[in-house]
Amino acid sequence: MTAFGFGIVGTGMVAKAIADAIQAAANARLAAVSSRSQATAEAFAAGRPGTEAVEGRAALLARDDVDAVYVAIPTAAKEEAALAAIAAGKHVLVDKPFVDAQSVDRIARAAAAANLVFMDATHFVHHPRRAAVRATLAERVGKPRVMHSVFYTGLKDRSNIRYDPAREPMGALGDLGWYCTRAMVEYLRPRGAVAQAEAVCQRDPETHAVTQVSGLLAFESGENATFGAGFESGTTVNELGLVGDKGVIVLDDFAMNWTNSFGFQAAEVPTGYVHRSGSMTPDDFTFVETPSGTPQQVLMIQNFADLATSGDRETRVAYAKAAATTQHYLDAVWAKIAGR
Repeated sequence: MTAFGFGIVGTGMVAKAIADAIQAAANARLAAVSSRSQATAEAFAAGRPGTEAVEGRAALLARDDVDAVYVAIPTAAKEEAALAAIAAGKHVLVDKPFVDAQSVDRIARAAAAANLVFMDATHFVHHPRRAAVRATLAERVGKPRVMHSVFYTGLKDRSNIRYDPAREPMGALGDLGWYCTRAMVEYLRPRGAVAQAEAVCQRDPETHAVTQVSGLLAFESGENATFGAGFESGTTVNELGLVGDKGVIVLDDFAMNWTNSFGFQAAEVPTGYVHRSGSMTPDDFTFVETPSGTPQQVLMIQNFADLATSGDRETRVAYAKAAATTQHYLDAVWAKIAGR
C-alpha cells in the first residue's frame, strides 16, 4: 500500500518542521512542495528523497500523488489556499491561526461537503498527555473553574512575518495566544458562551504589530481563563495551571513539551503533569508521567492520515469544531483590542 501523500504549500520555518514530521511518520510521505519560486521549492526539497519541487499551488494540487495539503502560508491567504485544495479533492491540514471564526467555518463546511478532512495544525492535542489529563480531571481537579496560561518567547526580528500586520493581523495573539485559547478548549472546556473578554496589548512602534497581549475570558457557565502571550521575553515559557474544587493540575510545557517537541529535544526530561491538592508543599506534589516515544507533531501527521483514510465523521467534526471554538475565543479578545 502506498503511503498517504502530503504536499506542502509554503516553505517557511514551520513548514520545514512539518516536512520533517511527515517524513518521520509511519503512514505518510512527503510527495511535493510548492512555492511561487521554483528555486525556493527546490531548495526546500533538497535532501528530502522522493519530494518533488513545483512552482505554484496549482501544479501541486494537480498531482495524483498528493492526497492532502499542509497549508503553511500567511494567515491572510490561508482560506483561499485551503478552499482551492478542497476543490481539488485534497484533505487539508492548515497552520493556525485563521482570519476569523467565519473563515474556519467556511473551510470546515467545504471539507465536510466534499467528504474530506480539515484539521488545524496544533501539535499538543495529539500527545497522549492531553487524553491522560482529560481522563483524570474528575478525580484530580473536579470541575475545572479557572485556567491560567502563558506562552512567551523572544522574537525581535522585524523582518519576521509575525511583525507584518497585513499578513498576520493578530501578531502575538494569533501566533502564541492560539495555544492558550486552544488549551481552554481542551482542558477548561467551558460549557457556555463567552460572556466577557478583556485585553491589553503592546505593539511594535515601527510595524504596529501586536507583540504582547494579556487577556481574560469569562464564560456564561462560570469558568474563566487568563492568559499572556508575546515575543518580548528573555526565554521561552509555555506554562498552564488548571484549578478546580478538588485540586490543581500544572503543566510547565503545555504547548511544546521538553522531551521531544518541535521546540525542545531534552530526552532526559519526562513529559507529564503535576497534581496538587490540599495544603501541599513542593515535596508533596505528585508528578504523573505521560510518555510518548513519538513526537507530538509526528503523531499529528499520523492521526491526520488515519482520519483521512478511515472516514470517521464524528472525529472529523470534533477537530473542526475545536478549531472554530479556538478561533472564536481569539476573535473575542481581538475585538476588545480593536475596540469593536
